[in-house]
Amino acid sequence: MEQSNALKQQSHWLLPWQWVVPLFCLCFAAIITEYQARQLVEQRQNQALQQLVGLSGQLRSFVESELNTSLYMSLGLASHIRASDGKLAEKEMLFLLQSLLEQGKHIRNIGLAPGNVLTLIYPVQGNERALGLNYQNLPQQWPDIKQLIDAKEPRLVGPVALVQGGDGYVYRLPLFLNDGSYWGIISTVLDLSAFNQMLLQQANSYQVQVGIREKNAGSGQALFGYSDLFSEEALILDLNIKGAQWQIAVRFMDEATGWGLWQWRLTGASLSIVFCLMLAWLLHSYRRSALFADALQDNEMYSRRIMNSVLDVIVTTDLDGTIDRVNSAVSTVFGYLPLQLTGQPFSMLLAPGQAGVLATLSPGEGAAVELQGLRYSGEVFAMDLSRNSTEHHGKPRYVWLIRDISERKKVEQLKNDFVSTVSHELRTPLTAISGALGLAVGGALGELNDKQLHMLTLAQQNSQRLGKLINDLLDIEKLAVNKMQFKLRLWPLAALLRQAIDLNQPVAFQRQVELELLSAEQDDLWVEVDEVRVQQVMANLLANAIRHSPAGASVQVTMELSAKTVRVSVIDQGPGVSESFEPRLFEKFSQADSSDRRQVAGTGLGLAICKDLIKAMRGDIGYQRANSGGACFYFTLPLATELSLE
Repeated sequence: MEQSNALKQQSHWLLPWQWVVPLFCLCFAAIITEYQARQLVEQRQNQALQQLVGLSGQLRSFVESELNTSLYMSLGLASHIRASDGKLAEKEMLFLLQSLLEQGKHIRNIGLAPGNVLTLIYPVQGNERALGLNYQNLPQQWPDIKQLIDAKEPRLVGPVALVQGGDGYVYRLPLFLNDGSYWGIISTVLDLSAFNQMLLQQANSYQVQVGIREKNAGSGQALFGYSDLFSEEALILDLNIKGAQWQIAVRFMDEATGWGLWQWRLTGASLSIVFCLMLAWLLHSYRRSALFADALQDNEMYSRRIMNSVLDVIVTTDLDGTIDRVNSAVSTVFGYLPLQLTGQPFSMLLAPGQAGVLATLSPGEGAAVELQGLRYSGEVFAMDLSRNSTEHHGKPRYVWLIRDISERKKVEQLKNDFVSTVSHELRTPLTAISGALGLAVGGALGELNDKQLHMLTLAQQNSQRLGKLINDLLDIEKLAVNKMQFKLRLWPLAALLRQAIDLNQPVAFQRQVELELLSAEQDDLWVEVDEVRVQQVMANLLANAIRHSPAGASVQVTMELSAKTVRVSVIDQGPGVSESFEPRLFEKFSQADSSDRRQVAGTGLGLAICKDLIKAMRGDIGYQRANSGGACFYFTLPLATELSLE
């Protein structure tokens, strides 16, 4: 009881908490997810930033190397002209320009403008229109050129539209001789498309986006790439390029940035929800298990109370006969406490030698056998024992039901003794009375008038009925104690049936009923029976059929042969037996109409006697409704040939 109350309290305690705990865990998991997501994103950002710094440095070095290589060649040319004091032969200059053009990666052409007039350009092909160009005559470019001359500093400008077509960068270097006099301008044109193509390929190989602009350009047009990179979270570095103040912006492409904060949140939230749902399911399952255990405990206690309320002894054993459980009735019947029998062999409840008898009988499921039990005190008593099979935890078990029938046996013995004594005591005077009445009716006392003859005949018939009743009681008593003797002999069954019909013909004639024997040609059917007891069975069956048949009807006796038995049927044309009475047909003292106003007389012992007699001769008896609507009582007997084979 305490364990059951504990389970109930546990199940009730789990009812509110099976949802509170998952919700608390969900909130806690959300906080942890947010924290971990921020940490992961920050870590990823730091890693990406470190990687981006390295890639940006490589791209800056690439840009500076690609551009400064060509620009340094212009500076070298300027140094050579300055060393020559500005006086160089045209052939020598062309050879020098050709060498510089071949060594520079992105140089498209190099022009010399002494006194701001472009007098020499290499290569000349495609640049013929530029020869003789005076920078002072270019109103759009001259202010910027004049500014760099005054500042005495080179400048890289662009992109500009070239006369030869396309866009490029122009590196203008004002040249001053050693004496400080102004000589002119050296212009180096760089191929913009080739440089941009190389830079784009390099950026794609790093999976980054790149933008280049002038340092003080603000949000204007970029020199290369995406101008919006300078307004986003991109890494911006200054470029060290001669004659230019440029900046490079580098940012990873979207595909390489990794998961963002919302993605980590979504993943963490999904995992948290799944975890909390599983936790809620586990708590719910645990509560259901607690409720189930509670119900199981209640059922166990309820079953035990039911078992203990039964007056009969209930014992469960395994297949080896070891006692597993008993009810409290064992204390009343056997005198043992239930705990004393647990684990003990079932045979300790049986009297000496009864275990072997039980093994020999081998009762079927639910069939009761009568054995002798042994009490704790050593007293032997009569009991009914039945067995059923069941399972417990997947293992087969036997359930034994034991009923103490010692008091019933005493009552039955007293009844049998009383019936036997009374029957024997009544039989002697009744025989004398019946004999005297027979002599009187037969005329031994002289001639009787009709009134006297009627009264004596009536008295004789009732004395015969009383004698039959006494004989039936004696037969029942003999059959109950197995004292009736049977003289089994081989008899032709057809001859026995003809004899039975002949013996009962007077009664049938009196009731105007015809007796018929069908299949009489089967004279070769032999059975091993007691001829007197077969006639007694046939007399009971024929008497019942005659009593319940209307006047003018017929009663048929048939034989049906099967493989090993022969069936004898007695069929009448009466009303038959009601369905409600059929289960009690062969019980002692059972009658369909047991009132004192019944029209058909009888003791209710005839069919019970017939059942025991047929059973003693290894046959079977039964009833079924005839096709004609009447009653059909039948019994089967084994053929003599089958008996001889056994």
